[in-house]
Amino acid sequence: MTTKQFDVKCIDPTCNNREVTHKEIPADRLFQNESGETRFKLNHFYTDVEVVSVKEVSQDYLDAKRAYFTKYGTACE
Repeated sequence: MTTKQFDVKCIDPTCNNREVTHKEIPADRLFQNESGETRFKLNHFYTDVEVVSVKEVSQDYLDAKRAYFTKYGTACE
């Protein structure tokens, strides 16, 4: 079973608090705080990052990407 993945735009504290989009983030790194706001666990140090928007990545895109890398590999192979 695959988990849903999302493109998350957040206020990134590692990039001088700029809006940054992190691609294909697993659903288990997103959560809601006690106020109902969606938050993002960036890493072990930044566990409560402000989220601007969340967009679900389609399963068709993920399947096509996996098929491509299965067939052609990566640039380092």
